[in-house]
Amino acid sequence: MNLPQSSLRPKTSAKTYKVAELKVMKILNKIDSLKLSNSYIARLDIPKSSEKKVFGRKTSSYIVLVSIIISVLLFSARWIYTEFLESRHCLIELPSFSKSAFRPPEDCSMCLGVDDVVRLANITAEEFEDKYAYSTTPVIVTDATEGWRALKEFDFNFFANFYSESKMGKQINDCFYFAYKSGLKSLQEVFSMDEARANLSGQPWYVGWSTCYDDETRRLRSYYNRPYFLPKTAESDMVDWIFMGGPGQGAHMHVDSVKHISWQAQVRGHKQWQLAPPPECLYHCRWITFTVAPGEILVVDTNRWYHKTNVLPGDISITIGAEYD
Repeated sequence: MNLPQSSLRPKTSAKTYKVAELKVMKILNKIDSLKLSNSYIARLDIPKSSEKKVFGRKTSSYIVLVSIIISVLLFSARWIYTEFLESRHCLIELPSFSKSAFRPPEDCSMCLGVDDVVRLANITAEEFEDKYAYSTTPVIVTDATEGWRALKEFDFNFFANFYSESKMGKQINDCFYFAYKSGLKSLQEVFSMDEARANLSGQPWYVGWSTCYDDETRRLRSYYNRPYFLPKTAESDMVDWIFMGGPGQGAHMHVDSVKHISWQAQVRGHKQWQLAPPPECLYHCRWITFTVAPGEILVVDTNRWYHKTNVLPGDISITIGAEYD
């Protein structure tokens, strides 16, 4: 007898889900209280079960920790099947670190031999496509923003006026806003800051957002051009990214989950980048630290390199960029 798939799935009561939710949240809170990084967890050595030795408390703790992580993973997988695929809604929201903790392991060839960022100028689109466009080598092109109005006109007041005359997006679909540690919960709050804070003489801040509307993107792109070195066949969505903030601020160490490689033009200020290999490659590859200056464009695969940024002393930092396929 062929029964509908839903009838084959065991019925689970709301009480059972609630109990499971509480257990999972206790596990996640425990992991968080230990303050162990993903790179630390990835380096844990688990003794083989066949080894005839008495495990010490420290080793046993490692085994328990990894068992907890595996349990969370299995629960998440079951949940995606029973809840998300069936009813299209979420029972609980897993913390942001889970995206990187449960990602597939990387092939460390992505970072082997990559010791520094490559600086280029006057490179053809064909040469860039052949050597760098789809590689994991980070590249800075130093001469690709010549003639951009953005270098002269982009500042805090420009964006405040720009968004006072157009729609501001909300965090849905391909439109995102990142407050980082600023405490500013939306673009509305960003552009409603008092003058002292906006001029970087008050409480420090750093935020990022993506464009939400085609008209918004087109208007912004009238201030800058498509980088000349991008492959002629490369296309990008009508979504651009803007990151803005003052010295001492920036993005924490993380890895992205976007569709493609991206270019990021440093319009104002100096921003220091740190690239770290995936946790499983820490013993094989090197960390890379470099600074991107005004007028330079960084190309990097932020889906594979872990990265953090820090705005250096001086001017406000404004970065604008987009993905390309």
